[in-house]
Amino acid sequence: MKQIKFYVCPICGNIIYAMNTIDIACCGRKLEPLEINKPDDLHHLNITESDGEDYITFDHPMNKDHYLSFVALMMYDRVMLVKLYPEQSGALRMPRKRGSKLYYYCTQDGLFMI
Repeated sequence: MKQIKFYVCPICGNIIYAMNTIDIACCGRKLEPLEINKPDDLHHLNITESDGEDYITFDHPMNKDHYLSFVALMMYDRVMLVKLYPEQSGALRMPRKRGSKLYYYCTQDGLFMI
């Protein structure tokens, strides 16, 4: 699972992930794997533990043209993906798993990982 790749269709927003680079198309377009960016101030997540889970909040815009589309928790044996939508609140819960990685995707600025 260390080689996970995320793909997002720019037309329909379909989210696909694979354990290696693959040739994949959606809506008639070949998709390229997303490059991982380093989080900046706009793409900062606040994570606090609450009842054995991670409570994740963010101040990122959530409007139709610019929003966080998904948050994915990658564990050693599974991926948990939460789809987010415009105008949704900037908060969600994920299980707390030691050694996991958290990925999230901004519709304008790309993929981030912490």
